[in-house]
Amino acid sequence: MAKQNKTRKILIDADVVSHFITGGEIYLLPKIFPFPLFVLDKVYEELERYRNKKTEIDNLLNQRILTLLVFPENNSVVRKEYLYLKNKEFRGSGESACMALARHSDDIIGSSNLKDITDYCKKYGIVYFTTFDFIDFAFQNDLIDEERANSFIAKLHLAGHRIPQYIKSIEDIKPRKFEF
Repeated sequence: MAKQNKTRKILIDADVVSHFITGGEIYLLPKIFPFPLFVLDKVYEELERYRNKKTEIDNLLNQRILTLLVFPENNSVVRKEYLYLKNKEFRGSGESACMALARHSDDIIGSSNLKDITDYCKKYGIVYFTTFDFIDFAFQNDLIDEERANSFIAKLHLAGHRIPQYIKSIEDIKPRKFEF
């Protein structure tokens, strides 16, 4: 299926939303890249499991910082890919939905679960941003200063998020070039 010619959007996975809430920078998130942020309903279901963050997530949707997007169950190609990823590749429901939809659109994935998404995204030419891509891009474009970026990283470590241990400051992030 050819990629659709439409306005790009970022399909945010649960880990990125959780990182930005924990790091106290959730209101920065929609200002970083020039694309609207969407949370697929399957990702929202995963986010609902974070009971202490449920109210915050609903507020983000109500404030239109994030937009809820219903997974296109009626699109047989996207649905088949989703089921394959979820059941055969043993990926999470949210990231499977993001990858399946992004493969058949021009959308971007926002996920830090590199183990599960990197090979797939490279294979199908899908652009993806990790939590640290968001923070580094914000820093490089003067949306956040070094102290704030380092505080964000420290909060993620303190909360026990699964992030690379070698990243202790903004200087430890290897910048990626983005073509979008």
